[in-house]
Amino acid sequence: MLYIPPKLWNVLACFAPAFSAPTFGRFVLLTLSAILTTGARTISNLVRTLQALLPGHASSYHRVFSKRKWSSWSIAHSLVDLILGTFVKDGDVIHLAGDDTVDEHRGAKVYGKGCHRDAVRSSNSHTSWRSSSGGIPCGAFVSALMGDMPHMP
Repeated sequence: MLYIPPKLWNVLACFAPAFSAPTFGRFVLLTLSAILTTGARTISNLVRTLQALLPGHASSYHRVFSKRKWSSWSIAHSLVDLILGTFVKDGDVIHLAGDDTVDEHRGAKVYGKGCHRDAVRSSNSHTSWRSSSGGIPCGAFVSALMGDMPHMP
């Protein structure tokens, strides 16, 4: 039987509601394998790392991602709850910072691709346009960690 340290189990258990019971078991084993694997962390390498401990056929671990029935939104929600519960205390102020720099994504099959004005490469006399999906990366700053100046947790 595989022993999982209680602190690691508490972190992994936060994601259990997003998966069915068999898929969650495979998720836990793939996560442990990702911690132990060196080099490229492909599913094949992850399975190879823990092959003696993995029940079932290796293809069932590929199906965790290829035939996914779980929601990435519920996993993201669990991850945000875990991070905020760990680093943010009641009453702390959370500042969100966004970066609207256009990152170019070429190709005919980019989801949600559109033509956007690039503020960094444009000037008063020249407007530069880039094809991208238009996503805005966001970071969270918690100001109570180190006084009045916001810092990343």
